[in-house]
Amino acid sequence: MKVARHKKRFNASNLDIRETRLDDLPKIFVLGEKLFTAEKWPVLYRSWDQYELVEFFLADGDFCFVADYDGEIVGFVFGTLFEKRKKAWIYGHVSWLGVSEDYKGKGIGTRLLKKLTDVFIVNGARMMLADTDPHNNDAMAFFQKNKFENEVPHIYLSKNLTDHPHYIKQRRLSIRRKIFHRKRVKM
Repeated sequence: MKVARHKKRFNASNLDIRETRLDDLPKIFVLGEKLFTAEKWPVLYRSWDQYELVEFFLADGDFCFVADYDGEIVGFVFGTLFEKRKKAWIYGHVSWLGVSEDYKGKGIGTRLLKKLTDVFIVNGARMMLADTDPHNNDAMAFFQKNKFENEVPHIYLSKNLTDHPHYIKQRRLSIRRKIFHRKRVKM
């Protein structure tokens, strides 16, 4: 037997694109955990953590925005502005952008990107950069729709250090310290 789901109709006028507040960070983190999974996007998964969010918020809070829909965080964008030494150009970088799966296709990502673009321009940016996994078809289509071009492929490499002799030695020392500490505490 099928149960009919009555999903609440999306009303764009209830969507507020606003600056990120400190109390938004846990909600953004949880949303990012749902979006950037190890199975789908291993590179994003590895770099997405609570420290990344706090660091962005503290260093570049003027370039951090959320999509607030009736009190629920349904999307976010975190950007940064940088200037190459001895160069006239200032660059804006779209560092993190995510929209809840339940709200994709409703223009939320575009509104977040527009807000970030406007703030970048006010702060002197002449160019915006974004990067994504080349197999992330949704992100590629999104950025192309928003007039990002000049795609330059790059490769991420990883190296597992758990077989490295220095890692093994450090691990053994760490375990010994924990055992020693437990014995001392029990005495």
